[in-house]
Amino acid sequence: MKRFYEYIIPFSSYSNGLHEFEFELVDAFFGLFPESEIQKADVLVKVKMIKQERQLEFSFTLDGWVVLPCDRCMEEYEQPITEEFSLYGKFGHGNNEDEFDVVWISHEAYQIDLLQYLYEYVMLSLPMRKVHPVKAGGKPGCDPVMLDLLKNLSVK
Repeated sequence: MKRFYEYIIPFSSYSNGLHEFEFELVDAFFGLFPESEIQKADVLVKVKMIKQERQLEFSFTLDGWVVLPCDRCMEEYEQPITEEFSLYGKFGHGNNEDEFDVVWISHEAYQIDLLQYLYEYVMLSLPMRKVHPVKAGGKPGCDPVMLDLLKNLSVK
């Protein structure tokens, strides 16, 4: 997989304390992940890193949208994303199996690549069932022609 170096934070060059970063995840970002169903997007991710002697603490705030195929009518729609995640980078050697929000960083490391975390956090922000939002008046947002076809298929 081609890597974008703009998602790497060289934490060793920062002093202890709070540091802030912003990443804009657009179409090209999701193109790095061939398995992704996202082709169009604009998600702003604000990352706060608190560097301490024994760990790094990251707070991710996601805000934006992605275009997804609707599970019901297959027409694309814009899915808003607003979510927050935390990640802790602990220095040393540990076991990541039981800790979803912890990554172990060797004492020799001087940087952390956030590319995969950014992608996974967007994916975790998506709803389980991806359907058009309901329109004003309670009408489905899906393609009406497809809804009629589905209705006719289910009646038979």
